[in-house]
Amino acid sequence: MFCCGELSPQLTQKHFDPAFWQPSEYDAMLVKATWSDNEDDLSDLGASIYTYIFENHPEVKNFFTKIHQHGAKWKESKEFHMQGFIFAQTLSKVVDNVAQTDLVKPFLYKIGARHVSYAKLGFRPQHWDLFQEAMAQVMADKIRTTEDYLDNTQKSDAIAVWSRLAIFIVDNLKVGYDETRFFGYK
Repeated sequence: MFCCGELSPQLTQKHFDPAFWQPSEYDAMLVKATWSDNEDDLSDLGASIYTYIFENHPEVKNFFTKIHQHGAKWKESKEFHMQGFIFAQTLSKVVDNVAQTDLVKPFLYKIGARHVSYAKLGFRPQHWDLFQEAMAQVMADKIRTTEDYLDNTQKSDAIAVWSRLAIFIVDNLKVGYDETRFFGYK
């Protein structure tokens, strides 16, 4: 039991156990080998991630009022493509620093903290998990269908690494969101 200004065990654990992951050299190589900073590729990737989320969890589209306003034509809107591109740029920054994940933790923290303002639209911490699921699934599909120099074992390893990277990203977004929401940190 906790009282008198003490933090709940769940909150204490979250506050003092920030998301940590340091990939091996092999893991970092796989992430970089399966990534493209090409603007068109980033745009397509971001659109695929948001399409996955909106098609599997249509209620999430309500958080994106500038996209939602387009109704059934949301996929064609410039707002949709811009949102996807911005998300893919976030991933790109993480990929660029994948060998030194501590460098991107403050960046992800700030993004998570900014999302507290979306709580008024119905955004909840569990919505981060949808982004984790979408990132892992879209990257797995991309890796499986891309013909490159990776063999099947490396592709399987890359899919596993991207799944772990998605967890790392979302865990750090959650830390920023949770600490800002509960403690007012920025």
